[in-house]
Amino acid sequence: MTVFHNYQWDLNFTNPAVFNAMLNNILFYANLGVDILRIDAPAFIWKQLGTTSQNLPEAHTLLRLIKQCVHIASPGMAILGEAIVAPKEIMKYFGTEAFTAKECDVAYNATQMAVQWDALATGDTRVMLAAQEDLQQKPLGTTWITYTRCHDDIGLGYDDSMIAAAGFNAYEHRKFLKDYYSGNHPISDATGALFSVNPKTQDARISGTLASLCGLEKAINQNDAAAIDRSIAKIILMQAQSIFLGGIPMLFYGDEVGYTNDYSYLNDSGKSYDNRWMHRPIIDWDKNAKIDEENSIEERIFSATQRLIQIRKKLTVLADQKNCTWLTPHNIHVAGFLRANENKSVYCLFNFSKKAAYITWYAFKEHGKVPTELYDYYTEKKYKVGPDHEYLVLEPYQFCILEPNK
Repeated sequence: MTVFHNYQWDLNFTNPAVFNAMLNNILFYANLGVDILRIDAPAFIWKQLGTTSQNLPEAHTLLRLIKQCVHIASPGMAILGEAIVAPKEIMKYFGTEAFTAKECDVAYNATQMAVQWDALATGDTRVMLAAQEDLQQKPLGTTWITYTRCHDDIGLGYDDSMIAAAGFNAYEHRKFLKDYYSGNHPISDATGALFSVNPKTQDARISGTLASLCGLEKAINQNDAAAIDRSIAKIILMQAQSIFLGGIPMLFYGDEVGYTNDYSYLNDSGKSYDNRWMHRPIIDWDKNAKIDEENSIEERIFSATQRLIQIRKKLTVLADQKNCTWLTPHNIHVAGFLRANENKSVYCLFNFSKKAAYITWYAFKEHGKVPTELYDYYTEKKYKVGPDHEYLVLEPYQFCILEPNK
């Protein structure tokens, strides 16, 4: 039986010798000093005729056994489960019941990644907010890898109920997103492509680099300075939410300097059939060197990304201690959450709209002590908290990392 390729046979884990051999491989990497070991596609690790062979209970049993063996032999190595499945199913890979937090230590937050792209296209954060009920169930002691892009495509596998909760029709909503990011919608500034299109259901995934999907490729081609500024703001907004949400932030190579789609794969017969290669670019060292050119696109994106990382390192409250509370949605264009511990509180706000967004000052008065002043770590500006009928104004695609009374 094969899941992914006819030349890539699946392993038969009903044979104990197979498990022992794979465990030997795992411990080989532990002896090399690997900190995090990725187990690819664990949802498909166990096969059974008459089922979907996906997310079966035996798959979780195998992962728990692997975790226990690793915990004994190499307790310093974490297990990363690459389970890109529905939100409720992802949570199970952290372990359930007696094995809560005793299965995978880390998982990719693919749902959050996808709903960020949803919000960027629509300017509406309600689908993102609807997803948090499931994502907030992650147990203490485990964590996410947070990211905006990776080597793979972007799937829209979050639940229809999340889309319906925002007042949208699930089929039409996904169709809009596919049209938007493939550049086939009149309001889109994205340059991407659809991957793995199902001709019967029209289900598809999205290919493209962070920069191209945020509009930078199109803006450069049109020599549109305002559009370049706007696309850079989108890039940094997306990275900021990923970095400050909590977990282990992952930056995909090229995103730190704004790599756009690389179409050279079309000239390679070994790659041309797979458009995901457009967001797996060949490294352009001349482009990378432009980070030293003041006000170049590369320098602007690189410097802003550095700034995000510096803030994340500085504020320990942003570490994942299961200390994230999503804010009341006073404005559907703005996603906000509070990161807090015994010593510090930080409000993180993100405007996904192409227009200025207004947030009532009351949003900062719903969680304990009422602040009189807020300090933004990103812009280093201070804001005086006003009465409830007045507003904090966020410019298009602006975000704030606000500490009360600093």
